[in-house]
Amino acid sequence: MSLRERLVRALIIVSKDGVFTRESLKAVSSVSDSAIEDFINSLMSDGVLVRVGDGYKSVMPPHRLIRYFVGKGLFIDLESISRYLPWDEFEALIRLVFEEWGFKVVSRLRVPVAGSRVEFDVIAHRRPWVFLIEAKRWRRVSSSIRQIVSRHLEKVELVAKEPEVLMSRIGVSWGEAVLIPVVITWHRASTELIDGVPVVSIYQVNSFINEFDSLIDNVRSFRVSWRRL
Repeated sequence: MSLRERLVRALIIVSKDGVFTRESLKAVSSVSDSAIEDFINSLMSDGVLVRVGDGYKSVMPPHRLIRYFVGKGLFIDLESISRYLPWDEFEALIRLVFEEWGFKVVSRLRVPVAGSRVEFDVIAHRRPWVFLIEAKRWRRVSSSIRQIVSRHLEKVELVAKEPEVLMSRIGVSWGEAVLIPVVITWHRASTELIDGVPVVSIYQVNSFINEFDSLIDNVRSFRVSWRRL
């Protein structure tokens, strides 16, 4: 891990609860005072940090801070900081990336179907696509990945049979759509297909969206049509 990556990791950890000090940043990052000063000054110049008394505060919530640094080409070990962040920050990061690509996004939606309810962590839609996303931050074990994909696929298959309620809940009135099950994870890895379901690292979501048109023929999808409720 480079010096700057250590500083970024430490900043995300110490800034999540509000005001932090140089001392707290140093304690977590274990880098020199001069490196910390240069780091803080550069972020203040960029408007990322503001001074609060004897400390500092990020103007961005953790997911936007992560997005800011990833956009600058820095690797952030999300697995190593995941225990310091609330779960909804991961979902918010996924939401942010899709919104940047022009998708409308809904989080944590429960849909009644077939006498029960299914829940989706994130749903991102832009005609004709509706991405039904399972957000997971588990360490890679091939058997557990397959189980997660299988359960997620079952949920998507259920709503594909009766899409009216889902579409009404997310405000989609196109009459036709293509449902795409996706699993997005914390860990850094190449995108892979398991039973046709894309398993995508959060680091690869931009590339996945950008290249999706070339992937669609190999991806599990469900074309649905419905009447507006």
